[in-house]
Amino acid sequence: MRIKVMRTIFKPDVPGKFVLYPYHIFHLKLFYRRLGRSDRVFDYFAYVDLYRLGAERGDGFIDLYEWDVDERQVMKPLADYEEARRKAFESAIIWGNSRVVSWWLPRIEVVRDAQAYKVFWIFEEEGEKYVMDSLTGEKFGLGELAGKDGRKCRVCR
Repeated sequence: MRIKVMRTIFKPDVPGKFVLYPYHIFHLKLFYRRLGRSDRVFDYFAYVDLYRLGAERGDGFIDLYEWDVDERQVMKPLADYEEARRKAFESAIIWGNSRVVSWWLPRIEVVRDAQAYKVFWIFEEEGEKYVMDSLTGEKFGLGELAGKDGRKCRVCR
């Protein structure tokens, strides 16, 4: 399976496996009309999490690379393109309205967009298993995330 992956910045020192987490990246242009003042135009980069449907603002359109991966390493998105687009627009409007006073909502244009995956490394260090975010370098113990006894179904307890 061939997919687009966000450029990895951090990688664990020891060899490990990885899981690919779904995102949709948008480069948006916001056009604000203002009374008695010059119009304003902003570039906005939204990274929409397709699993939890959250959006965060980015500094630019991150570099994307194509990887050949086993489909078992890829998490399936729970949100579709339209939901991701709405979330990106909502996030852009909130951000833009905190910077510009205007009577109107901005006209928004999608300049570029792509579905891509963020890499989460899974590795073992000193007998403990960890997950590392490839963009921030944050490392989390699997024991902390799942609990010491592992996750249990509420019904099965």
